[in-house]
Amino acid sequence: MPLILKVLSIVAFSFSGIYVILIIFFYSGFRKLKAHELKADEDLPDLTVIVCAKDEEVHIETTINSILAQDYPKEKYTIIAVNDRSSDRTAEILDLLKSKNDNMKVIHLSECPHGVSPKKNAISRAIEYCDSEFIVAADADVTLKKQWLRSYGSMCTKSLGCTTALCVLNKKVYTSKWEETWQNMQKLENLSYGVVNAGAMANGFPITAYGGNMMYRKELFNADDTLRDKVVTGDDTMIVYEAQRQGYDIKFNMHPQAVADMVPEDTIADMINQRIRWASHTMKMTFPVVLMMLAIFFFYLSTFVFPFLGFIHINMLYYGLGLFAIKACCDMFYMAVTLKQFEIPFKFKHLLLMEVVHAPFIIWVGLRGTFGKFTWKGSTYKKTL
Repeated sequence: MPLILKVLSIVAFSFSGIYVILIIFFYSGFRKLKAHELKADEDLPDLTVIVCAKDEEVHIETTINSILAQDYPKEKYTIIAVNDRSSDRTAEILDLLKSKNDNMKVIHLSECPHGVSPKKNAISRAIEYCDSEFIVAADADVTLKKQWLRSYGSMCTKSLGCTTALCVLNKKVYTSKWEETWQNMQKLENLSYGVVNAGAMANGFPITAYGGNMMYRKELFNADDTLRDKVVTGDDTMIVYEAQRQGYDIKFNMHPQAVADMVPEDTIADMINQRIRWASHTMKMTFPVVLMMLAIFFFYLSTFVFPFLGFIHINMLYYGLGLFAIKACCDMFYMAVTLKQFEIPFKFKHLLLMEVVHAPFIIWVGLRGTFGKFTWKGSTYKKTL
């Protein structure tokens, strides 16, 4: 075997060792997580729920109604909904809901300042009307359980900076077996981010947060103008890192009521575009997280490339299969034990199929997110504005 292939093999299996260690690290953290007790009404703090919506006429009413139906004292929470330059009926629906509910405010935006991400601008405008110490963020296409807000309010302490919970992609009706298959693969792939983040966060190594299902201190947004940079996405991640910088606790909300149902992307192209958008701020993460991401990226790259190097030397094919086996065993073990804890049902065949395409998918998304473009709410962006 040529020397270069030997060197590549040593490097690849070194990355595989790092990957195994990371899975053990995530698992050790996840085992520490427990659902907390919910507080009585008199012990709950005031909260502000912010929902930013652009062209969400199909989902926004369901989302707002699920917040209005919360088992939380009405006098202790306010909803601030931001209509961010919508061209459909979103504004009309929000105004109608506001007219029927005293604890709801609606802000209509007609423009976004140059050089500011639209989502970050919408959050910033909402915070101007926020009087509570803590903000709870919900996306405009989620459905929330009755005690979702209570699960967050029960976590509020003087030391807490931010917390987040799972979002589960749920599609109720499938048009074909193929759609059922790839939608369930999308669901598992999305959940993989959440359960990894949960384990890492429990071990004091926060990676990111679900921006559509999280709670944070208002001051974290304002501190050092945290979110007013040239990065289009990542408002949730930057809040987590600001909380870490200021020495606040960062916790994962493990209560079953905190899990939000989210509308999945309708097409594979839309799903890929969404993941590219999510990946676009990866290099803006903390240095330890970036190092971890690079180690995982190169391990995935090895599992994809090595089988093709089998045309040069047959051993490289076997090494590639070995690397894939290591990845598959680690991933399926961690996903199985964590999803069981969350009581989220899944089929093994969907998990196995996801594993087959996962490495090339992440490689492509990572490269496109770093160097390519994506669309978001009708506009095209690179990773920066």
